[in-house]
Amino acid sequence: MKKWFTVLSVASALFIGIVAQAEEKPTVIRFGSVGNPLGKSYASGTDGVVDVQNLLVKEFAKDGIRIERTYYTATGPGLNEAFAAGLLDFGDYGDLPIVVGKAGGLKTKFILPTGKGNNIYIIVTPQSKISSVKDLRGKKIAVTKGTYLHLTLNRVLEANGLTEKDVHLVNLSTSDAQNAISTGSVDAFASVPDRPLVDEGLAKLIYDTRNDPQKWRGRGALLVSEGFAQKYPGITKRFVKVLIKAAYWASQEKNREAYIQLVLKTGSGYKVTKEDLAGQDLQAKFSPLADPATVNQYKEIVDFAFSRGLIRKKFDVDKWIDRSFADAALKELGLQNYWIPLNKD
Repeated sequence: MKKWFTVLSVASALFIGIVAQAEEKPTVIRFGSVGNPLGKSYASGTDGVVDVQNLLVKEFAKDGIRIERTYYTATGPGLNEAFAAGLLDFGDYGDLPIVVGKAGGLKTKFILPTGKGNNIYIIVTPQSKISSVKDLRGKKIAVTKGTYLHLTLNRVLEANGLTEKDVHLVNLSTSDAQNAISTGSVDAFASVPDRPLVDEGLAKLIYDTRNDPQKWRGRGALLVSEGFAQKYPGITKRFVKVLIKAAYWASQEKNREAYIQLVLKTGSGYKVTKEDLAGQDLQAKFSPLADPATVNQYKEIVDFAFSRGLIRKKFDVDKWIDRSFADAALKELGLQNYWIPLNKD
């Protein structure tokens, strides 16, 4: 009998320990994304859907978990600094900065692609004689280095027979670059799709990537700190599930106009937003699959960053990407066959 009591006591203690461990939850989830250049506290893409529809707050309210939402005006590099300082659990930002951060030692996991097809627009002053990308040889181009804009600009330059060595890149934030192009301090500006200077007649557009190969354009991903994912795997899966719900909504053609209206909350203009999105396959744009095409793109970005001296050493992209959370969430949502995996863009 005494042995039975001992066995039961041990079993009971183990059961209580398991339950306690299973029920462990954070009091707050810290989520960062890129602050848009127009200063509004909204994001576009799946983050914008999550924000406007209040999806994360609704998901975790019943657990008493608070969502701490931060928009970083320093864009991708700013999010890298926040991860390094231990200020973030999740971050959603662009392809080049997340690669630079990982190569720099950030303990993150890539757990979800969050969108692709982010274009750049190259603008010059109205009186400029520059009319094509080839005319940029020897010119000063403002761009925020270390961002998808930097990466895509390089691809555009190379397609036109130029490299970074043939131009003078000036590292400026979007707002500073707008001022620089207005005053003539730089010759050109590699801009996000929000083209206020063009719409106001203060600059002219000489090139954009809307008709370029998909692989040239920027893409984003959701990262999680390794410590958070290890400690709260269930919460991490639920977080990913929320973003997949947002991606599913945004990927439906019937919601195109509603999505455009959502993006306007960032301060972007209707005409610009509609033109930028025109012709894009929404289901492909918002695919959450870390498919072979996605993996290959990130391997190419690692090579690019290394060749430009943006990172000092390469890392294993396959080990960095963790599909387990997305796979589980897609199965729970019944969406495991909704998106088609691609072998190449």
